[in-house]
Amino acid sequence: MGSSDLTYTVSMPFLRKGKDALKDSEFVLALSIDLKWFNPEQAKNVLKDAEKSGLLKREGEQVRPAFDISGVEIPSGFRPEPGIFEKKTIFDSIIDRIILKTGIEKRKVIALINKKQEELGKQVLIEVSAILVALEHGIMVDDLIDEEYGVLINPSSS
Repeated sequence: MGSSDLTYTVSMPFLRKGKDALKDSEFVLALSIDLKWFNPEQAKNVLKDAEKSGLLKREGEQVRPAFDISGVEIPSGFRPEPGIFEKKTIFDSIIDRIILKTGIEKRKVIALINKKQEELGKQVLIEVSAILVALEHGIMVDDLIDEEYGVLINPSSS
């Protein structure tokens, strides 16, 4: 699932409605009823995940894209993959956030992380290298770390 697929998926309800801000219910209905891409429960998860990943920002009762929607060109016939919002690893989430905040392409981000990993040595987890690369670019990932830590100390809650 590329980050552009996620951007297309999040953009579509706003483009369809011709608005730059939507109520949660409008967003969910656009993805489930209008587009028939997800069931309402999945559409709610899309909303939550898009907010968590920084693609949507909340303004009171509404959400709006955290990026310039006018620059998004959705390929004709686009449909998100069914597994679009499967649980991502912390590693994937950090990479996505670095791409979103810096505009650096994915393979370059991975190369930076691999380079950091080589500097630190094999005893350091690749996730730690990813966190350090994010921090070097001024990107906060505390929320992802907290979430992962929570899963590690209480695995039944995930």
